[in-house]
Amino acid sequence: MWRQFLPFLLINVAVSAATVLLVITFFGRRDSLPAPIPTPTFDVASRLESAMPTPSPTVPPSPTPVTYTVQPGDTLGAISVKLEIPIENLMAANGLSNPDALSAGQVLTLPSSDDPLPPTAEPPGVVLTATPEGLPQVVIRGAYERENLEQEFIYLENIGGVAVMAGWSLYDGEGNTFTFPGFTLYRGGGVNVYTRAGNNSVINLYWGMDEALWIPGKVITMLDDKGQVHSTFRVPGG
Repeated sequence: MWRQFLPFLLINVAVSAATVLLVITFFGRRDSLPAPIPTPTFDVASRLESAMPTPSPTVPPSPTPVTYTVQPGDTLGAISVKLEIPIENLMAANGLSNPDALSAGQVLTLPSSDDPLPPTAEPPGVVLTATPEGLPQVVIRGAYERENLEQEFIYLENIGGVAVMAGWSLYDGEGNTFTFPGFTLYRGGGVNVYTRAGNNSVINLYWGMDEALWIPGKVITMLDDKGQVHSTFRVPGG
């Protein structure tokens, strides 16, 4: 009689086995699914900031130098008086060693008012003051090409009235004296007094020494024809 139920048993076993296989297959596929990939996150503000170009520092433009064009008849001394700029500063700003080496049309660079003055120390007690118009005021502006006999000279300038300099003198403090010949220096005019020997002209005079005089610290004194101290200059060091 059990044989009558055998087919039903086999079918039942087959259905059960198929169900078990189906369940196993389904759950096996769920376990093998890849894990979801997390969505990347970032700081939007920092990204935007890094993308902005870095501003370049603003470089101020270089100031345009102020210049002066030399006119016919100009002297460096006259330009110094007219522009109220010390002649030493004009010479330093333009690399000039000879204040008379000017030519019409030459362009001079004018130094800034902030530029320091070259050292031109005066000995104690000597103060150069302005004189009334008409009286001469010859000043020693400097000693140049120092300690070189062939090139060494003193530059003098008259910032006052006409100076008739016959009988005036220069003294080096060590017994050496130069006496000016018959020579007239007008307002704004200048003259070089060279240490060496040479032939005098309207812009160059020659002391006639055989060795250089102007070493650092030496004081040059200029006396007028009455023997009064008219100007002094201490040779700067270096």
